[in-house]
Amino acid sequence: MIKSLKRKTILQIVESNPGVGFIDIQKHTGYANGVLSHHLKRLENEGHIRIKHGKRKIWIFSSIVNTDNDNLLIFFRKETCQKILLFLLDVKIATFSQIRDAVEKSPSTTSVTMKMLLGEKLIRKIYGFPLKYELEDYEKTLQVIETIKPSNVDVLKDRFADTFSYY
Repeated sequence: MIKSLKRKTILQIVESNPGVGFIDIQKHTGYANGVLSHHLKRLENEGHIRIKHGKRKIWIFSSIVNTDNDNLLIFFRKETCQKILLFLLDVKIATFSQIRDAVEKSPSTTSVTMKMLLGEKLIRKIYGFPLKYELEDYEKTLQVIETIKPSNVDVLKDRFADTFSYY
């Protein structure tokens, strides 16, 4: 049982927004870096949350969220990745050109993003002419999208981060 009101608040944010970032929690709560870090560490040590570290960011997950969904949740927080995944959820199978047109990004941005999604085994190629793409696991992707409620802060911040995350 969690006694601290601050930890309860943080856990509530994490549970309602799987894969939320440190900055997002900080903006929502107004807690200083050290205060938030302390409470996140306590929640992690108590087994309520788990923290996944990236190159320049950390993502916080409730310990009740399946770890198999972590990468999918993280990629749904990146604007271009999210657009590709949502488009493939809608149309099921698409060519590169169709995906590029749907996400309204340059061919190079779309290509780099698709390579990341392929590398993470979130999408797969269907060989033939023309080459097509589909989701690796349609049902899993559908279930994960239903758990995400990105905030406006996420959308704006991740749009900016998405631009630089490929380098």
